[in-house]
Parts: sequence; C-alpha cells; structure tokens
Amino acid sequence: MSVNIKDVPRSGTVRTNGQELYYEIHGDGPPLILLMGIGYDSSLWTLQQVPALSTQFRVVLVDNRDAGRSARADHPYTVADMADDLAGLLDALAIHRTHLLGLSMGSMIGVEFALRHAARLDRLVLAGPNAAPARSAVDPISIWNWVKANDSTGEVFGGQQFSWLFSSAFLRNQQAVQETMAMLASNPNPVEPKAYDRQAQAYLQFDALDRLGGIKAPTLVIVGEQDLLTPPWVAREVADRIPRARLEIVNGDGSSHLLPLERPDDFNQLVVEFLAE
Repeated sequence: MSVNIKDVPRSGTVRTNGQELYYEIHGDGPPLILLMGIGYDSSLWTLQQVPALSTQFRVVLVDNRDAGRSARADHPYTVADMADDLAGLLDALAIHRTHLLGLSMGSMIGVEFALRHAARLDRLVLAGPNAAPARSAVDPISIWNWVKANDSTGEVFGGQQFSWLFSSAFLRNQQAVQETMAMLASNPNPVEPKAYDRQAQAYLQFDALDRLGGIKAPTLVIVGEQDLLTPPWVAREVADRIPRARLEIVNGDGSSHLLPLERPDDFNQLVVEFLAE
C-alpha cells in the first residue's frame, strides 16, 4: 500500500532498520532533512534553523538512534547503519528524494547517505564535517566519552563541550553561557552515558575519506573560521575530495563549530541560496 505525504502525521515515531525513530515535520515545500551531531537531539535545530528554513522547505527533523525521543540501541552500530535508518524513515514519510543538511556527526551520516542512497538525495550540505576521525590516534570525542561516563554531575562534560563547540566571544558572555547551559540541562530526554558511548564508537570508527569521490550530489561544505573540533583545514580536506563541492568559510566572531546557532543568519543564507540553485 502506498503512503500519501498528506496522510503522514507532522510528528511521531517510525519503526525502521530495527530502531524507533522520532521525527517532526515543519513547513511545506521541497523536503530538507536536518541531522544533528553526537549526543544531541533535533531540538537544537528549532532554535535558529526551523523558523527560517520552514518558510521555504518541508523541514524534517529526526532524532538519531540513541538520542532524544528515538529509541536506545541494544548493540553497537556504525554511521552507515544510521544512514540506513534515515532511508527507512523517508520510506515511512513517503519522501522519495530530499535535500540533507548535517552538522558534525550529522554530516558523517549525510556522507554515508549520499554514498549508500544516492538516488534519494538532491543536494547535500555538510556543516563542520570530518570524514576520517578513525585515522587520528587521539580524538576529542574519545575524551568526551570518557568524561561522560565518569562525570556524575555533568559539569565537567558540559565544560568540555562548551570550550570546544562555542566561540570565545560566546564564552565571554557569561549570561548567554548560563542560559544555554540551563536550556540544555532542562532537556527531558538526555543522552545517557551508554548511549553516548555507542554514538561515540560509531563516530570514532568512521573513515570515508577515500570514498568521498563517489558522492554525486551537489555539495556545499560550511565551516567556521574559529571551529576547534573540525577546523577549516579538515573541512577543506572533505570538500577537496567531493567532486565539484563548494567550500564556504565563515569568518569573525561566532564562527565556531556551532555556527548554525552562533551565526544563524549567515549560515541559513548560505544553505537557502545553495538549495535554491
């Protein structure tokens, strides 16, 4: 039985690839999937991206397995498994082809989706990407993972996250930091240490660098000048390997790994203009 997009609920859960995935749909227009990074759920996209992008696109938010309102996994998995989760979600939502925007680990899922499900992808936006953390003997995510498992209060873990993910300008705004920490602490669906560890292992084992030449979709790579986790040279390494990919480096205050939150107007404009080409 075929599914009509008009019959699809605007939010809910879908059973796919052995997982229960939570999704939300905002707006109407060409489909655009937003994928968040390690340890976070899709609610962060609702702060700055959904209001701007849902005026032109049917924005689909999804909580990755082991995050937010999606089910917790019961076994190890890979980034490729998460890309297959997404393909199953699209089936359930009656979406044959889509644009895709991924941040950090979300960009890794986007890369695997582009390689494994090329016929279902229109345009690809990779924000703060890293195509080969597995090649590094030491990666910040392995340190975060240890802290997550051993930090009972969450304060050290939060400090680690903030010092790597946000800009110096943001960190000097003590009120903004306190408000953001309070917002994150109030998340009703926090990611537990064991779930974070499964995501971290998938992240740390990821290496698609030598396969990036197989991406056929038009691709935009966006990175902040001050990004510590995936600095511009890492993003350039990704863009250089993808045929005809475009690299945009955002400069100045707020040009951190969390560029979509700190520089939303610039970020959203780059995304909209690229998807409209």
